[in-house]
Amino acid sequence: MKKILLIGKFNKIIENLEACLASKFHVQLCSESVELVQGMMKIVKPNMVIVCAIEQEDIDTKVMELLTKRSYSGIPILVIGTKGGCDKFQDYYQERQCEYLVRPISKAMLLEKCCELLKISEPDGEAKQINITGSVEEVYKRKSILVVDDSALALRSIKAMLDKQYNVVVATSGKMAMAVIKKKRPDLILLDYEMPGWDGKTTLEKIRNDTEIQDIPVIFLTGLSDKKHITAALSLNPAGYFLKPLEKDKVLKAIENILAENPSLSNSDGE
Repeated sequence: MKKILLIGKFNKIIENLEACLASKFHVQLCSESVELVQGMMKIVKPNMVIVCAIEQEDIDTKVMELLTKRSYSGIPILVIGTKGGCDKFQDYYQERQCEYLVRPISKAMLLEKCCELLKISEPDGEAKQINITGSVEEVYKRKSILVVDDSALALRSIKAMLDKQYNVVVATSGKMAMAVIKKKRPDLILLDYEMPGWDGKTTLEKIRNDTEIQDIPVIFLTGLSDKKHITAALSLNPAGYFLKPLEKDKVLKAIENILAENPSLSNSDGE
């Protein structure tokens, strides 16, 4: 499945765009921060990037400067927005990798444009108008796992470990994780215990204090193996914990067991 990095503010518009794309592509959300975009490009290695400029005309043009660098010249970029939002980036459309769609657009139009830019077969789809303020049905075939770690290297490694069996979404901080969870509830969370800002303890407390997401299984990841540290982590009653570096077989088996024990928590259909 081709990977699309969807850039924009985490709001209902982004959520609905993601839902439209998710039936055909693996979608990774990313806020419009240049630093986060740069990190996600290295972690996700997307086949395509979509910049959402709908009601977000304040997106920094430095994002486009980054995406059109020579190192990313082979990755197609699609800007979606109002005429004013799209016009802001008009200097970049001279680059062959950059195109735009002005709203209103249909779901079929969006999917077909993505397939055109990715040079893959066009999908079948109804010419149904995208409701950017209402709900759109999400279609997922695999369980979804959110991996939260401030290390780009760790995120790349864990994502590669899980990609064949699960839809893997990544976040580089506890705050970003909470935003992602609110927009696309995962079936399970792998959470780094040692992070700057909101560490794993704080992030898990935020999750447990929210009645809508408090029952999502959370597995701690930690690089510290001393007894005091492990005891402190386990006192928070996570679904489990793993010491870094992770052992692939053990991680996959634990995830399989936890998801099997919690089938009612899933918003997605298993394969």
